[in-house]
Amino acid sequence: MTMQDQVKANIIRGIRKLLLNSHSMSKAEITEALSISFPTVSKFIQEMVNRGEVLSLGLLPSAGGRRARNFAFNPDFVHTLLVYLEKEETKYVITDAFNKKIQEDAVESFLKQDPRALSAFLRTKLIDDPSIRTIAMGIPGAVNGDVISYIPGYPLYANQNMRDILNLPVEIIIENDMNAAVIGYQNRKGLSSDASLVYIYMGANGPGAGILINGKLVKGHTMFSGEISFIPINDNNRFLPESGFDLEDERFIALISKLIQTISALLNPSQIIFHQSEVNELFLNKVNENVRRYFPSEHLPELYVSDWDKDYKEGLWDIAKSKLCEMSF
Repeated sequence: MTMQDQVKANIIRGIRKLLLNSHSMSKAEITEALSISFPTVSKFIQEMVNRGEVLSLGLLPSAGGRRARNFAFNPDFVHTLLVYLEKEETKYVITDAFNKKIQEDAVESFLKQDPRALSAFLRTKLIDDPSIRTIAMGIPGAVNGDVISYIPGYPLYANQNMRDILNLPVEIIIENDMNAAVIGYQNRKGLSSDASLVYIYMGANGPGAGILINGKLVKGHTMFSGEISFIPINDNNRFLPESGFDLEDERFIALISKLIQTISALLNPSQIIFHQSEVNELFLNKVNENVRRYFPSEHLPELYVSDWDKDYKEGLWDIAKSKLCEMSF
């Protein structure tokens, strides 16, 4: 790509990002937001209108001068397919460019089948809706680029390059489910862009965490960050005992307290979040009291419960939208 092509692509991405994050904008507002000339904005807006990516909404009310024309991203120019690979089932949602739900359903779990069965299923969705331009997929394991580098219990997916094996004609993004959840929680709660959060889920596939520090997703050297099952704070050199956990068991309160101390000392988040179906406020209050006996209270995070399913869905959509902003059409 030449320098000129790169500049053009950056301008189009900038306009697309603005319109995807707002209901509508005028050329003057886009010019001001991107700090580029009005004629340049006019040129690229017209290109985007011509290919159906942007809609011209008509003239705005006069503010004393020439009436400005308003523009918006065409919600049906691109659709996204969000796929949640889980132990018991595979959930999927098809949305328009503004996350308006077009179709939502659940089918059998593909995690214990050959990934090519998943590919065949996804191809049927692409045939049904040719506007799907990107697929965002959540995985209960560590993801390094396009490769699932760690996914205990599902050997057919272990070390697989999902982009290669799915071999689909659209953009594909693979992400760890907890990374998506922590992003979704940040968005749903309207937290600052530099928030520091750790989201913990015991999960059907074992415990994991999504880590956001100063607004940046922490993945680590081999994208293995968040695999908290390996933190050796239990007698078996793992996080949880083989018997699992019980909210009424004092040993589990001590175990979570040690985990919070460890996370607080290493990462210093402002919040640690738990799935609302796994813990309750009473349990977290007991944990909080316990931790304060051993750790400086001014450096402890707030402990919250949240709806993991909603956070996960919101986060995977946000990841898909980021990809839409970058794509070339």
